[in-house]
Amino acid sequence: MKEGGREHDLTYDPATASWLKFTKPSQAGYVVSFDFGPPTLEPGLPLEYLERLRLQNEVFLDQVTFVGVGGQRYQPTIITRQPHVLGEPADYSEIIRLMTQELGFEILPARFAVGYQDSLAFIRDGVAVFDLRPANVVKTPDGLIIPIDSIPVRLDEKATAILTEN
Repeated sequence: MKEGGREHDLTYDPATASWLKFTKPSQAGYVVSFDFGPPTLEPGLPLEYLERLRLQNEVFLDQVTFVGVGGQRYQPTIITRQPHVLGEPADYSEIIRLMTQELGFEILPARFAVGYQDSLAFIRDGVAVFDLRPANVVKTPDGLIIPIDSIPVRLDEKATAILTEN
């Protein structure tokens, strides 16, 4: 077991070359909310967290899978599995190039970034992706840039209007 960040603790499974990710006890990761205007990071509900992971798979062709629920009786944890990606942290220019030139997203102004202070955010076709930073994006030895821990969100009209206002 390896302590992760604010959301997960991790265990590497060499038999499957994947990481088991355990949400912190009695938590379900984070989601981005527009309830009070600009985006804010808030604790997610279990189904919101799983939807976020599904969207991670859709946007980045990731292969995160739901394993189950574990932990103590009154402190459950959501367990997922994600393939290991060999590499090093991507730099900001590589992240921006991937998102804008290769995937067609537009970078959002820094005031809309949520997650860690050094995170970037992007928008495209009703989807925004938050919390992209070197610690969450891997550059493989072949030069592929792969986001491994982002916070994507499907936008409604209100959220789209907030993010596209000048």
